[in-house]
Amino acid sequence: MPEDQNVKPSIFERHLQTGIQLILVALLGWAGLKLVALGEGNAALRERIAYQGEQIGMLRRDLRDWSNLYYRKTDANREIGALQKDIQALKQRIVILEEYHP
Repeated sequence: MPEDQNVKPSIFERHLQTGIQLILVALLGWAGLKLVALGEGNAALRERIAYQGEQIGMLRRDLRDWSNLYYRKTDANREIGALQKDIQALKQRIVILEEYHP
């Protein structure tokens, strides 16, 4: 048997390996905790986004309802213009009738 197979690691090497293993386990634990924290933050953000989506939907419904309740200025101006034309036409008819039937 060759002598290389019977050589045991020194105490320093075993302590160094144990230290490296402890550091690796600690890093894995730290990474796991960070992943859990990121997952919780992600869940909180999803809830906020869902809430904001609901709020936007409610605001859109309110705007639709308000547009049904209130007159737009352009619509009002168009109707006022039509009424003014009708009044002007009626005035002209009155003038014409008064000229022919004094």
